[in-house]
Amino acid sequence: MSWITILYLMMAALSATIAGIYLAAWLMQRGAWAYLMFVLLALSIAGLAGMELWMLRAQTPAEYATALRWFQVPVWFGFVAIVGLVTLRLRPRFLWLGWLAVGLRTVAVAATFLSGPNLNFTELTEIEHVMLLGAPVALAGEGVPNPWMLTGQAALLSMMLFILDGGVSAWRRGEGVRSLALAISIFVGVAVGTAQAVLVFWNFAHWPILVTPLFVFVAAAMGSELSIGLLRAARAERDAQAKDAALSVSEQRLSLAAEAADAGFWGLDAQSGAVWATAKTRELFALPAEGALSLGDFLERVHRHDQARVKQLIAAALRSNERYRTEFRVVDPGGRVRWLAGLGRSVGPTEAGPRTLMGVSVDMTARKAMLDALRRQRARLERVFREETLSELSVALAHELNQPLAMILTNAEAAQALLAQTPPNLTEVKEILADIASADRRAADVIRHLRSLLERGEPDREDLLLDDAIDRVIQLLGNDIDDQCVTLDLSLAADLPSVQADRILIEQVLLNLLNNACAAVAGNPAGDRRVSVATRAQADGVLVEVTDNGCGVSDPERIFETFYSTTPGGLGMGLAIVRSIVNSHGGRVWAESPASGGATLHLYLPLTAPHHDR
Repeated sequence: MSWITILYLMMAALSATIAGIYLAAWLMQRGAWAYLMFVLLALSIAGLAGMELWMLRAQTPAEYATALRWFQVPVWFGFVAIVGLVTLRLRPRFLWLGWLAVGLRTVAVAATFLSGPNLNFTELTEIEHVMLLGAPVALAGEGVPNPWMLTGQAALLSMMLFILDGGVSAWRRGEGVRSLALAISIFVGVAVGTAQAVLVFWNFAHWPILVTPLFVFVAAAMGSELSIGLLRAARAERDAQAKDAALSVSEQRLSLAAEAADAGFWGLDAQSGAVWATAKTRELFALPAEGALSLGDFLERVHRHDQARVKQLIAAALRSNERYRTEFRVVDPGGRVRWLAGLGRSVGPTEAGPRTLMGVSVDMTARKAMLDALRRQRARLERVFREETLSELSVALAHELNQPLAMILTNAEAAQALLAQTPPNLTEVKEILADIASADRRAADVIRHLRSLLERGEPDREDLLLDDAIDRVIQLLGNDIDDQCVTLDLSLAADLPSVQADRILIEQVLLNLLNNACAAVAGNPAGDRRVSVATRAQADGVLVEVTDNGCGVSDPERIFETFYSTTPGGLGMGLAIVRSIVNSHGGRVWAESPASGGATLHLYLPLTAPHHDR
């Protein structure tokens, strides 16, 4: 076997092998059409090697002409592959040049089988044999050139212009030297092949047709470019596998943490409304263990008094990246009510799609029951403490005031007796009246002393975010608000500054304001009891507004007075205490009641502590 045969068989085998490799790569990445075009180019080179070896080993003009005819078929496939690769990798501006090259080559292939023995000769009368690598090879001798050959050569010229346009376009886009080197390599291979075809088939030169090595050169240039992408894809595949392994470990850890916390995870697609949920989430919401879920399926399980609030939270979370936290009730098909705590935030949007709301839900029914028990116990203790305090205060007042009151009574009776005398002893009466005034001052001193013992010292100030304080108070009052069927709306300002205040006292103020608002709407129908809380930043302080749609107040100025109450059975001390605490912080509290009904209580606190608290 000659060296020529060995080399051509090697080129054919190598091309077929490369075609198989890139076909496998394309099957794994169906969107990488450049790989498929390279498969076509490699297969065309394998075909060219076979046809060209046939020509080189031809013994007669007829055999050479027949091999030259079939030679045009792999050349056409090579044209299509090169045009496709240049289009995909270099992105020329004038795509019509590529289409023109393929079209002209198609006409040339048709002419090959319709005019004469082949595209290049209408008649081939003689072939010659020369020595190449120690073996005789055939080349075209005497013959009549086929005019249709100009069509094939015009296709080659269009191809070269198309490649040049691709290289210039890639350079102008700033794709670097690599794209320009690729364009030059392909152009050189096609240009040398074109020059060889013109010189040989128009009888300007006598040497064998050696197109296959030129196509191998073009394939090598294109393969080096594609191999970079293939290596990147392989590296990306390895990275993806490593990330998948890490993700699997992370999912296992997350699953273990979720099981330990007895929590359910879920995700809401903002565009479709579809919900992904773990088995625990389905259990918490009493939903089927299998099947697709939507947001509506979850909202159906939410208690009717909580549905509006949950919908508002979801809508707000989807509009921002801020984390949310809430508590709400769910009702299973059997009517059993459970409390759930929800925590989550939205992610995206990304190129892959719109926002997705991710969250976790935890059953806190037992915790709620425990808190309710603690609240009732605290209420009982406060009531007992209040009763004991009032009892002790009454004893202390009776004991301390008994002597001055007894002196006042005795002196008053003596004064009456002296005034009844004729004539009355006014000197003695004056002395008795002086004793009465002294006893009265003694009683006032006793009351003042007891009051000083009951007064609290200066507030224990700290940096306080009123939004957080409102959240804590609402959590404390959560069950009471629900039991009274009150709808609570929050409008808390973002980025609210902190104030210097006593957290316990201010939370007591907010507690009293919300309690009064709930009491004010108690006379409304169950579906029309609304209370809203709003916060706003002021120039040098923070304003809190608590608004209700109750019956309003007739005298907004008096409701903060001691012992003034509009509630039957009320002591009239709550708002008086509120005013005392707010004044000690250098703030103000006032009420407004429009003629249309309802009332708004305004609480203003300065950002910094005043110089004098009292």
